[in-house]
Order: sequence, then structure tokens, then C-alpha cells
Amino acid sequence: MIVDLNLRGKRVLVVGAGHEAERKVEGLLSQGCEIMVVAGDLSERLQALWLEGRIKVKKVVVRSGGFLDYFDRLTLVMAVTDDREVNRKIVEAAKKRGIYTYAADDPAVSDFSHPAVINLHDKVQIAISTGGMSPLMARTLREKAEKIFKDMIRKEDLLQIELQDRLRGEIKGLLPSPEERKKFLVRVVRSDEIRDLLAENRLDDAATFALGWLKNGASGGA
Repeated sequence: MIVDLNLRGKRVLVVGAGHEAERKVEGLLSQGCEIMVVAGDLSERLQALWLEGRIKVKKVVVRSGGFLDYFDRLTLVMAVTDDREVNRKIVEAAKKRGIYTYAADDPAVSDFSHPAVINLHDKVQIAISTGGMSPLMARTLREKAEKIFKDMIRKEDLLQIELQDRLRGEIKGLLPSPEERKKFLVRVVRSDEIRDLLAENRLDDAATFALGWLKNGASGGA
């Protein structure tokens, strides 16, 4: 079963700094969580994310799970070092502390299998999973599918996500029932005028246009 963990405001530890660590961090960037990378050295990409303030870093060479005692409020630990034995020690230590844990090279001891994720501008995440049977094939299929999704999902689709998020907050006090709010948001998605505004990168104008329907007393319709 694929689930989308609610990690907003939670602390997640990624142990390792190679290519797999980069992939896991990239998948976490859109989750609104605090990302802490623990490793002796950092890759160029992780170094850049650290300097941008998007992740935190603890530089230490990890050989066992004892280092977890130095961190509190951990919700998830991802062991992605290049040493299978060290990864297993990290998993075992995390489990003893009641923390969800994952080892990139050892799905049998992990609390879940981690899907290969296509991340589009930190707004859309598409997961491809083989249920732990073949992480290699999950990555291979992700690489095949990524270009298709990037071509299919347009700029205005991504802006529509931002618009919907903004309007959901605006209309809570204006439309009392969930059904009314749903009808309004469906109308926003179907509107040719709004689609044209988003295609021109005019997000604020699109929001003003949509909220104008409420001022005119017309929230539903096609």
C-alpha cells in the first residue's frame, strides 16, 4: 500500500550523502519537514542545499546507531549509507526508539518500501513502487515516466495547484458547506478564463477573477 506520510513540521534524518541520499532529500523537500543530513562528507548537491538553508547538516562519520541519542523529535530515519551493515544498525537503533525507519538497500528490515518519486517543482509528486520487490526497476520506470509527466503537466497546471490552495483558505468563511466549496473549486478548474490567466503566469489576477464570482453571488455552475 502506498501512503503519503504527513511530515509537515516533523524532523526527518537522512544518514548518508551519496546519490541515494540526494534522491531521498529531493523527495522530502516538498513535504514541509525539517531535513537533517548526517554524514562525514556532502555531495555537491547536498552542499548547495545546505548553503541555501533548505537542509540542516551534522558532519559525523556514522558506524552504528548510537548517534541517534543526540537527536530528539525524530519521526523518520532514512539509512542510505553505502554500507549495508551500518544501515541495518541504524534501522535497529531507530526501531528501539520507536522511530519509523527505512534502509535503502534492505527493504526486509525497513518499516516500509520507499517508492521512486518524480518531483515536479515541489508541487506534484508521483510515486512508482514495486512493493520492495525491485527498487532498481522502480527507478528505471521512474526515469522512463519522468519525461512523459514533465511534458504532460503544464505550467498552468502547477499554478492551478497554487491557486486552489490559496482559494481554499479564502473561501472557508464565505462558503459555509463543503459541497459549496467543492462546486466553487471545480468551477475554477473548468474556467477557460482562469486557465488563460494562468497560462500567462497571472496567478494574482486569476485569484481576483475567481473571488469576483463570490462577490457577484455566483459560486457554482459549470
